Amino acid sequence: MKYVIIAFACLSGSSLYAQGINYTYDSGDYSAHTINANVAFPLFNHTLGNVIYRHLTLEDHTLQSVAMQLFYKFEFSERQSLVLIGTGGRYNEGWRYGAGFRYMYKHSAKVKSGIGMMYNRQFFGNQLIPFLDVNYEPSDKWTISGLFPIRPKVMYHINKAVSAGLEITGEASSYRMATTFLRNNQWTGMCRLEWLLVKRLVLNAGIGRNFVNRYQFYDNNAKTSWTIITIPLSEKAQPIYEQNSRGFSATLGLSLRIDRD
Repeated sequence: MKYVIIAFACLSGSSLYAQGINYTYDSGDYSAHTINANVAFPLFNHTLGNVIYRHLTLEDHTLQSVAMQLFYKFEFSERQSLVLIGTGGRYNEGWRYGAGFRYMYKHSAKVKSGIGMMYNRQFFGNQLIPFLDVNYEPSDKWTISGLFPIRPKVMYHINKAVSAGLEITGEASSYRMATTFLRNNQWTGMCRLEWLLVKRLVLNAGIGRNFVNRYQFYDNNAKTSWTIITIPLSEKAQPIYEQNSRGFSATLGLSLRIDRD
């Protein structure tokens, strides 16, 4: 835990959504420990950058990644905006890249919605992630937000400092090694607690379960295909071996939050 605190103290800058550090433990037959850290900052007018570091420790592998995201925002009016997204980075021993967009419309002070699409060149092939972006406050106590279907979240605000709720996250990631690459497909349901410690500094904790958590190892020359999030659109290559590790998941982190437009 001391390394988590030290790493968070080293982060600085101005955030797009939130920046900070998070530790996650996944149990099961193939347990994993993950440390995620990110710091976001303005670059030029309407342009923001975000640097993300990830350290993944499996039972028989240790993998790391460093990636950079760029966001350029067009504001057509007080209600409409378009964000262009570019991303690229080193995922263990190989490079990945991607691009996308997000269009947002502000219906009222309590309702914002949008659509978007991300393309990622993964080691297992070409990945498309379509999503709906929602921020809805039906009352002062409830918020429904996030990217549907990959990261929806429902929160109940107990008071101005403490909120509790439910979140579902879906992810398909990949890392290259010397002769193989790893593909991880994961869907997790989690109960979350967010506590505003001081102005904008948030402690977050969660506990839940991985209902899909699959680690597949492929030869680096394996045939690649297209996927929609985690769903293959054609016959995919057979892994050399795989591990399924559905089980308990817990997370703890600190973040510096700035309200999103």
